[in-house]
Amino acid sequence: MSLKYGVLGLLKGEPLHGYEVKNRFEAMLGGTWEVNIGQIYTTLQRLERDGLVKPVGQRGDRRKLQYELSDAGQKALDQWLAQPDSGPQQLHEDIYVKLLLATRIANGDLQPMLARQKRTYLQRLRDLNRLEERARHDGRIDLARLVRGALLHTEADLKWMDELSSERFGAEEAE
Repeated sequence: MSLKYGVLGLLKGEPLHGYEVKNRFEAMLGGTWEVNIGQIYTTLQRLERDGLVKPVGQRGDRRKLQYELSDAGQKALDQWLAQPDSGPQQLHEDIYVKLLLATRIANGDLQPMLARQKRTYLQRLRDLNRLEERARHDGRIDLARLVRGALLHTEADLKWMDELSSERFGAEEAE
């Protein structure tokens, strides 16, 4: 998810200052994306420059400035929400480039790399399962649905890793 649109979406509900945006953004995603406060303020400044948000009132007692969604920001958010996403997998992701390079560099022996990657995916599955359970326990069905999608994608990635590791794939590669 784009931080820009996440900020716009959070400001749709009510005016917020940077730390509130940061905390709500992280809470919305169940703590799976930790955002640097500098990124939040830089994003808010760009959004203000582009006319998508506007400051509300004066700086508060802690020098905090609240922002709200502008009409242009509402329009940009609506357009972004209405556009279908291209999907989670892009062929320029690191794993694909690593596999292509490893095939060339390691003379096709992908087993060590695949084993490490599989361990990482298995850990991700465990972490996602815990997060889904916690989200359901907390009544965060929205987050549980999001995590369920990530679980299904990770399971598909594991299946793909198994296919790459199989002798059948190695035999196809040799042909």
